[in-house]
Amino acid sequence: MWTAHGSILPVLHAGFVDDVLRAAMEPVLRDLSRAGIAPPRIDDRHWTDDPDSPSVMLWSPDGSGTGAYVSRPAPEGERIAMVADQMQEWVIEELWATTATNWPRCPRHPDSHPMKVSTRAATAVWTCPADEVVISIIGEL
Repeated sequence: MWTAHGSILPVLHAGFVDDVLRAAMEPVLRDLSRAGIAPPRIDDRHWTDDPDSPSVMLWSPDGSGTGAYVSRPAPEGERIAMVADQMQEWVIEELWATTATNWPRCPRHPDSHPMKVSTRAATAVWTCPADEVVISIIGEL
């Protein structure tokens, strides 16, 4: 596990993960950890060359991978929401064959759907997709 700058980001190899992207990933990784979900291996190999869109690869134990990125000019809450949406898709795909795929589970409707990523007052939040009620700030599940 890579711990540069106090980060909890796991990586395949020690390397550079852009500070803006790292900051956006940290709250989502906290929520994954609190749910007992193993995080993806995070590889600093970029899949986009756009300097305003820092990126990494998220790798599953089976060797499949997907990219994640943020838009550097976006406000912080939007960057966190952007990464949360991408990582939620990774989790749902990762858990598809082994367990319930509604992560994070909506406490208002636990058997029907996962929560949805949204922003409210410039803060990234998990909401109930059925009634738009804010359940938690991303990173505080």
